[in-house]
Amino acid sequence: MKPTDLKGRVDNKHLLSDFTIEFHLKQEKKDKTVQIKERHLNHILFLLEGEINISYHEFRNHFCSAGDMIFIPQDSIAVAEAYTDIKYLLLNFNNQIILHEDLDWNELKDYGGDRDVFHKLDIRPPVQDVIDSISYYLKNKIACPHLDEVKEKELFLMLKVFYSKQEVARFLKPLLKQDMDFKAYVIKHYISAKNVEELAKLCDLSVRSFTRKFKSHFDDSPYRWILRQKANQIKMLLADKKITMQAIIKEYGFSSPAHFTTYCKKQFGVTPSTYRNTLNGKHDLPVSDGGHIDADNAQHETDHEDNTHT
Repeated sequence: MKPTDLKGRVDNKHLLSDFTIEFHLKQEKKDKTVQIKERHLNHILFLLEGEINISYHEFRNHFCSAGDMIFIPQDSIAVAEAYTDIKYLLLNFNNQIILHEDLDWNELKDYGGDRDVFHKLDIRPPVQDVIDSISYYLKNKIACPHLDEVKEKELFLMLKVFYSKQEVARFLKPLLKQDMDFKAYVIKHYISAKNVEELAKLCDLSVRSFTRKFKSHFDDSPYRWILRQKANQIKMLLADKKITMQAIIKEYGFSSPAHFTTYCKKQFGVTPSTYRNTLNGKHDLPVSDGGHIDADNAQHETDHEDNTHT
């Protein structure tokens, strides 16, 4: 496998470790009350059957019926009263960084306007097709974080293609207000940075200012976060038996197979071969926060983080 091919595989996976993408297919009886209380997440409720009366934030008692999708932003507690038996698909997510590029984010901001509206759209046939496929997977208990990410991206692609920019901008207006430019830039560029200093330079910030801003956005130190991202990338690559050990060793700059084996033992508690054989396509082994991407440079990075801690 060429290094560029491996790089592409890594770039498509790195978001999964720190972000939530969940689909849930649910039913409720008439007169039941549904609460959506995960305030740290954004939600889209696709009402497939029945009628509800939904309220959150300043939006009170809005009637919705089968064929509606409702956007519920972070920091909301939504309450829906079922007028009839209902069936709905719920998407929970906080990886709006992905959407930053996929939905022409800056252009959407220009379409949003200042008008506050209830965030509802009709479910059009292309979106319904995606919902049907997701429902099929859920009914058959086919669960995979990669599949969730692909289906989320497919849904937002349908929004981009089959709805006007003004419709999408109004539907996602609260999302457009969320501060994600710094996060988006970090996630896009961290993989090309060798260390925290290089990433800070790419963001045009001093290391101290970068560390402060990073902690406020990611609730972690940049050093630990970068280690965890790279560890998860390697874990996912090990799960793909089509990728050779030699390709991973070369891509991540390990000095030898023995060096890579030492790293995997620290991160995953087993050798890379044992890890690969154990996974069988499932990422169910832990990733340690205490391991090192490069054993030769890890102590320097740790010392540097301690010196910049504020």
